[in-house]
Amino acid sequence: MVMKKIIRTVCIAAIALFAIPQQADAQFFKKLKEAAKGVVQEVTGTTTTGTASTTTTAQNAPSVSYLPSASGVLVGNPGSKYFTLEFVEAKGSKGSNRVDIYVKVKAVSLSIQNALVGGAGLTKAYDADGNEYGAGCDYDDKKNLNPDVAVKLKFATICEVPSTVTSFVLVKGPWNLGGGRNSSSINEYIQLKNVPIVWE
Repeated sequence: MVMKKIIRTVCIAAIALFAIPQQADAQFFKKLKEAAKGVVQEVTGTTTTGTASTTTTAQNAPSVSYLPSASGVLVGNPGSKYFTLEFVEAKGSKGSNRVDIYVKVKAVSLSIQNALVGGAGLTKAYDADGNEYGAGCDYDDKKNLNPDVAVKLKFATICEVPSTVTSFVLVKGPWNLGGGRNSSSINEYIQLKNVPIVWE
């Protein structure tokens, strides 16, 4: 009789022991699912209501309008309220397989010191075949910008580009003027489309 009570108590304890973590796991996975849904909505801009899903615009992603330059390059400048930007040229060096991209930048109303437009680490270029090229082979070129005169600066040096590539379909690069005036996400990068390369 005593033995049956002990076995019964052990069985009840074992069942309780297995039941508690399962409830905790179920709550954990439920919360994980809710968190994952929030992340998906934030990243994709999609919300789900019942069975229908609607798409919303991503927060803080400015709509980029493209302006054509004299060379036919389309320029998308999300920082246009702070500075104007015009494509100048993309010069390729066959010896080093590098392409230097130059732009002209002018402050809109106030002078800006140590402005970074483009730069090394985060700038990317893409050719018509979908190949991606980085810009980590050169320094960042900071300049002082004035509203009175445009300054020519190096937007980026694109590395390891074969001389058979005659143009970039897209070049995207960040900008930083200090004081919270910058491209805080890739959606806010300066974009240059249809950039012709002149090889030397």
